[in-house]
Amino acid sequence: MSPGSQLFLHSSSGQMRLAIPELEPISTEEWQYLVERQHPWRRQLYIKGQKLRAFTVWQDMLVNDLTPEETADNWYLPLAAIHEVIRYCESHQELLKMEADEERYRLEEQGVSLEPKTRSRNLVLA
Repeated sequence: MSPGSQLFLHSSSGQMRLAIPELEPISTEEWQYLVERQHPWRRQLYIKGQKLRAFTVWQDMLVNDLTPEETADNWYLPLAAIHEVIRYCESHQELLKMEADEERYRLEEQGVSLEPKTRSRNLVLA
């Protein structure tokens, strides 16, 4: 099933629609700088006109301890777009976590190691 699909149960007492959050379409009406993109399993929004996920911008801002202004400069985006990214990511954390888990699973299935490589250092003492 894909996002936007509806699931109904039928019984002798009538019909019931099941709401499954993963299948519910995300409304893009409230977003000026964010849009949906076709993807087999990813549902998060992207920066309009770019192949850049909102989560990527938000994560970069958090990891590098950047201000919204610094993030806008770093990604060449309007400051209003950064504020929209922040609002979107903070209000869709469950979806973003679910997709991160899915991506991690898919990479592990392909044999990609997600553990940081440790470097062995040979110290020479004089």
